[in-house]
Amino acid sequence: MSKKFVNQPEDCVDEALEGLVMTNPGLLILGKQRVVIHESGKASNGKVAVIAGGGGGHEPYAAGFVGQGLLTAAVVGQVFSSPPAGSILAAIRAARSNENDGVLLIVINYTGDRLNFGLALERARMEDIRVKMVICDDDCALSSPFKAVGRRGLAGSLFLMKAAGALAERGDPLDSMAHVLEEMKHSIGTIGASLTSCSVPGGEVMFRLEDDEIELGLGIHGEAGVKRIQMMTASNIVEEMLNRMTDGDSSCSFSLPAGCSVALVVNNLGGLSIMEMYIAAREAIKQLESREVEVVRCYVGHLMTSLEMRGLQLSMLRVDGDERCWWLSLLDAPTSAPLWPHPLYQGRTTPEKLSDDGYRWDQHFENRGPSLGEKGQQALKAAIDGAATALESNVDCLNEYDSGCGDGDCGSTLNRWVNAVREIELILQYPCTVLQQLCYLMESKVGGTSGAIYGILFAAAAKAFEDSDISEEAMAERWAHAFKIGIEAVMNYGKADLGDRSLLDAFLPALECFLSCPKSSTNEILDGLLSACSVAEEGAEKTSGMRARVGRASFVNEELVTKPDAGATAVAFWLRGAVTALDLELREPEPEPEPEPEPEQEPEPAPRSRSSSSSSSSSSSSSDEE
Repeated sequence: MSKKFVNQPEDCVDEALEGLVMTNPGLLILGKQRVVIHESGKASNGKVAVIAGGGGGHEPYAAGFVGQGLLTAAVVGQVFSSPPAGSILAAIRAARSNENDGVLLIVINYTGDRLNFGLALERARMEDIRVKMVICDDDCALSSPFKAVGRRGLAGSLFLMKAAGALAERGDPLDSMAHVLEEMKHSIGTIGASLTSCSVPGGEVMFRLEDDEIELGLGIHGEAGVKRIQMMTASNIVEEMLNRMTDGDSSCSFSLPAGCSVALVVNNLGGLSIMEMYIAAREAIKQLESREVEVVRCYVGHLMTSLEMRGLQLSMLRVDGDERCWWLSLLDAPTSAPLWPHPLYQGRTTPEKLSDDGYRWDQHFENRGPSLGEKGQQALKAAIDGAATALESNVDCLNEYDSGCGDGDCGSTLNRWVNAVREIELILQYPCTVLQQLCYLMESKVGGTSGAIYGILFAAAAKAFEDSDISEEAMAERWAHAFKIGIEAVMNYGKADLGDRSLLDAFLPALECFLSCPKSSTNEILDGLLSACSVAEEGAEKTSGMRARVGRASFVNEELVTKPDAGATAVAFWLRGAVTALDLELREPEPEPEPEPEPEQEPEPAPRSRSSSSSSSSSSSSSDEE
């Protein structure tokens, strides 16, 4: 286990945020959320609030950049885990101005962040809050972007955050701000390299490098890069980074033609010394100038780290031409954010906190839509219990499947939902309410990518049950329709499709199978569900040979991805558990077949009597005689 200067691993993010707030005036913690907010609490009337965030371990991003002229609030998750949608929504509620002039979310392109911020955005819109989201995807390391997930979001997002803060401070409207940032993000590129990996508190090193190896093109979550090269001088490392970044044969290439101008960020990934950082900055500036690229601004330091990783990222924003040069005024605009660029110190002994107004989503479930009778409620409870039991029984298997390309905790993560669903009193009478509750549990107890995926699934499915008039006969169709809407929402935010090696490879075929099955009786519905289970299991098994195109596994060498996808397998497990429980609860005995009628027998001819024979003989004799 790697040594860390921490107390308890599970407390490190909270304690770091408290230390940040204690040593920097103007920052507050929002209630019990992992949200750092400007002391004013809300954006000034007539101004847009700007919110960014991500997992812990990237400090000072984004909490250190909260201040006038930059972020209104920052949302932080556990180490390398996206913040839960509930915390993001709390930040949105707290940060927006009283006049509801809108909230702009700046999100780095990782699946968990995209999903959780997307879920928070959808929920905020349900509360009539004006929200827009800009996703930064500035990674230039990959030779070709996958069709679904796109490029990773890295330190180039700092340019977007600074520009957004300046635009908000001068009073630009939400739509205009989003338009400027969407234009700006296409002029940003980032490349990274590292001498070592890192380790999460309480865990082991995430990948190992030999003393003579360098990892090129890596992300910010400890995941490996795209290429390993031999150890070389700082000059040669920077040259290799710039060559990879500007490779014309790559679809992720970043154009740096002679005569252009750039703003440069030299970002310390956590473990490089200050001496090494200024050597790297010197090399980057010299080599860019040798390419006739003018560096007009340069920011050096710990800006978006990856714990103690001994590496750096070079991020550039093109600021040449009439359409780009005015962006420099946004970068130069003043800000009170403590770590952009100069931290302040004040001897405060306790962190000040701002109330998050006591809003508790779990206390605001609404009973609406169709209701279930006693039999329907029993069946729903049986299905949920069956799904929970199936997940609980397969924790180790799911963790093993997840270990090759993820955190190795898929089973443990979903088991948090199992424990939570057994503690809450489910309102089984209303499908809409139950789905809202399941969404809340996924969001608040599970979190991360899995929590966001299932949270979006349940939240969108709940909307399909808002109609009040649904007959019991049509209830099975409505459940299928609801999950269809839910899975479409997951596909929208997750940027995934069939064949991308995700839970969709089990869920979509199973859903399509059930939709096509006859449903004229309870037993036919159950038969359709059992068929869907088999289809889900087949789909999950097929993922063992697929190349991942979404999620963290999409950045892992495909030779290391040999087991079935953990997410797809989890779907197969809980679906089989739920349907088996439903089958035991609802299946009606088949009527005994009526006995077949015995075949009719032809009547036997009556036997001739002796007298008849005699008569006949006599008659015959008489005839002869005549």
